[in-house]
Amino acid sequence: MAVVTLQDIHKAFGPEVVLDELSLQLHAGEKVGMVGANGTGKTTILKLITGELTPDMGRVIRQKGLRIGYLPQEASFSGERTVLEEMHAGVEDLLKLQEAIHSVSHEMESLAGARLEAKMRQYDRLCHEFEIAGGYEYETRIQMTLAALGFEPELHHVKTEALSGGQLSRLGLAQVLMLQTDLLLLDEPTNHLDLQATEWLERFITNYHGAAVIISHDRYLLDRVACKILEVENRQVKVWPGNYSNYVQTKETVRLQQEREYTRRVEMVERTRDFIARNKDQEGMRGTARGRKLRLNRLLKNNPDFLDKPISQKTINFSFGKTDKTSDLVVRCEGLSKSYGELTLFKDLTFDVLNGERLGITGPNGTGKTTLLELALGRMEPSAGSIRVGESLRIGYLDQHGEVLDPNRTVLEEAWSANPELVPEQVRTRLGTFLLSGDDVYKRCSELSGGQRSRLMLCKLVLAQPDVLILDEPTNHLDIASREMLEAALDEYTGTIIAVSHDRYFLDQIVEKLLVIGTDELGQRKLGCAEFITGTPAYSVYADTVHRRLEAEEQRQQEEAESQKRQSASRKPQAAIATPANKTPKELKRFNKYTVAQLEDMILGLEHEIDGMKQLFGDAEIYKNPDRLAELQQTYNDQQAELDLLYRAYDRRAG
Repeated sequence: MAVVTLQDIHKAFGPEVVLDELSLQLHAGEKVGMVGANGTGKTTILKLITGELTPDMGRVIRQKGLRIGYLPQEASFSGERTVLEEMHAGVEDLLKLQEAIHSVSHEMESLAGARLEAKMRQYDRLCHEFEIAGGYEYETRIQMTLAALGFEPELHHVKTEALSGGQLSRLGLAQVLMLQTDLLLLDEPTNHLDLQATEWLERFITNYHGAAVIISHDRYLLDRVACKILEVENRQVKVWPGNYSNYVQTKETVRLQQEREYTRRVEMVERTRDFIARNKDQEGMRGTARGRKLRLNRLLKNNPDFLDKPISQKTINFSFGKTDKTSDLVVRCEGLSKSYGELTLFKDLTFDVLNGERLGITGPNGTGKTTLLELALGRMEPSAGSIRVGESLRIGYLDQHGEVLDPNRTVLEEAWSANPELVPEQVRTRLGTFLLSGDDVYKRCSELSGGQRSRLMLCKLVLAQPDVLILDEPTNHLDIASREMLEAALDEYTGTIIAVSHDRYFLDQIVEKLLVIGTDELGQRKLGCAEFITGTPAYSVYADTVHRRLEAEEQRQQEEAESQKRQSASRKPQAAIATPANKTPKELKRFNKYTVAQLEDMILGLEHEIDGMKQLFGDAEIYKNPDRLAELQQTYNDQQAELDLLYRAYDRRAG
């Protein structure tokens, strides 16, 4: 059943047509990935669905009563509320219901007789509505969602005006995920998310009962959650079944077929024209030649695109030059520590990076990854130890915030500064390969979009011909095609690479050693910890390592619980003693074998099952069958009781 239908949509902004004769259906429960080059209209489609934009022509049909949650690329808040207040603002209906319950409860104190009975019925009805809407667990859900998206408790009471852009984006995502919705529209939800938060989001979307449309350049996310891919290209949307990998494979097959068909058509036309040219004046063949010419002209007239070459999406195209011969040792880090007061990011960190090696650095946000790069570049002093880069090496640095760009320079001036020996025409040619051409080269750097800034910084790296590349989130603001070109260029690069990234696909493709900062051995955030993972593909090796450790820890906990159970059974009956305050209550012991992440998954899954049952309570047919209604109510109560236990278990484990 379609929850949203777009019919023959035409949308233009001034003279620029973004979408033309676009038709699309989104169905209940399906998870859809949306891809396409930056600026092709992906965000416009989401805004048409929400009603924020209206089509110039065509219709947008939404299912009656459809509840939509929309995350824009740039989340905005007034700045006056705290993080927790903004989260509560997302559940205003629940809070109003809670206030009504308190108000009715207060009114009952002064009533008696029939008026009291009527007020009690109202109280029961409100409590039932509150329970069905998830009112009794919304506080725990808020805490769980904030924790999963990297908001430490000390940030909960900070006003949003004090948050960074990345924190605002994550708060916007947290707020949207708290809503009771039937359709999620997420525009680049993994921007500013670290690995742990991205993996949590994957689990959330997988368990989410409604439909979801996710605009993302995160190829692993699209592989793991999408059942089909919407490709926005040439003002149209093409639907490809399956996940991202299936889309890539199928599209490549279609491209090869189109190229073969194009070659076949060109060869057929050339053979026909050659035949006509050779036989138009030959005795006995003139009629045949005229007939061939007539049929060919008719074919080309009726099919004006018959000889059109398949169009490929324009993307950046570049390569890094070969590096000069350098010494074997590129970076030496000895006993490095960095602290801010009592906050220790890392301590006693020791490692070497040799010529030609590719080191990836990852970990939760705020654990010191960029700080480590700043220390290596000499822009910051360590608390202890040292880190040095070879003095004779040419360093190419890509800053994730674009602060290496002079906002007052033009694009041409900024690119030229990387290699002043070149003439302007050479610089402009190179800029063109990064899709910066025409009037764009005379724009000030301060006027550029995030994608343009990223491409300009990459262009500067290429022009500088560095021996060492130090990259801080190099795939930020790049579309998938540009990311793949960057990966191809880095794959051929002969120098040394040190890259901070949360892009799991990028890490798997490029690096051969991974430094994980700020997590313990089970992948949970813990400042001061650091671990090296070797092997390729680097991220997948790390993920498998953590998974095996989690399984071993679960097995250990299970064996410990069984051992304690056997010991308890073998003891003689003793006089009852007071239960220690920290001992797990009997009804929660069965959850001890699960990790915090597994409890989160169980909570999400059960919440979505309960949401499904809530929909049934609105079905008039249910109320016509008392037995079925009673069975549904009993199942709902059982599931709700199980959810309450899960929340209690989660609260105990998560602290």
